[in-house]
Amino acid sequence: MSVPYLMEDRREAGRLVAKVDADDWVREYLGPVLPAGAGRVLDVGAGPGHIAEAVHRARPEAEVTAFDGNPDRLAAGTGNPAGDALVRRTGDARALPFEDGSFDLVYSRLMLQYVAEREKAVAEMARVTRPGGRVVLFDLDGQLVWHDPVGPELRALLDPVTEALAAAGFDPHTGRRLFALARRAGLTDLDVRVDPYHLIAGRIDPVEREQWALKLDIARPLIARALGSAEAASRAVEVFLAHLDSEETLTYSVAFTVTGTVNDDAGPAASR
Repeated sequence: MSVPYLMEDRREAGRLVAKVDADDWVREYLGPVLPAGAGRVLDVGAGPGHIAEAVHRARPEAEVTAFDGNPDRLAAGTGNPAGDALVRRTGDARALPFEDGSFDLVYSRLMLQYVAEREKAVAEMARVTRPGGRVVLFDLDGQLVWHDPVGPELRALLDPVTEALAAAGFDPHTGRRLFALARRAGLTDLDVRVDPYHLIAGRIDPVEREQWALKLDIARPLIARALGSAEAASRAVEVFLAHLDSEETLTYSVAFTVTGTVNDDAGPAASR
């Protein structure tokens, strides 16, 4: 059984690719810990493999594995020739199908927020990393929930939707949990970084608005279940986009990056 993903939709692979410059992200967040030479790298929650492709472009001699719970999304790829060089595997992030110590670097990007049993997933990432190898966890804090001002109509929508997301295993504050998760997995030499992620002050940029509109449309079935009807979901999308269109509003979140090392004495992760 794979980890349930709340944004399952045929359009999701394209949305994930469009929202990030994968090469820039790899340089910024993985560059310092990418293995030299022919190392082995694992992307957990790889989606269509766009970040894994960028890792391969940065380290063409490395073996890069893109792992995701949805075989269709993973198989779709991005159409980039770098994707042909990837090893693609599917399964459950809470029970990775790899031997202990198989990789030099294991990372996840915006995956753990969707995993109810995220402690198991991080422990598995540590398990499959070799002693001396690195694990990088990147996730958001404040996803969807930090806005100012919050009018009564927006508040009436946010509360039931976030409760429904929580019931489905989504945690909008996963970023702040990463440090403790890394410690419990036995990772050491922890480095913690916090950066702005969403930062919309005043009227949203038109290109970013299109991305948000697509994200909300993909999430519309869940919003409808939370609010009780498709009509209520449509109204919720309108209200949220109106908030983003206002010159008077602020929406933001931050990204936490926690990088740790797997040691021979790696605590809980090494004892399994």
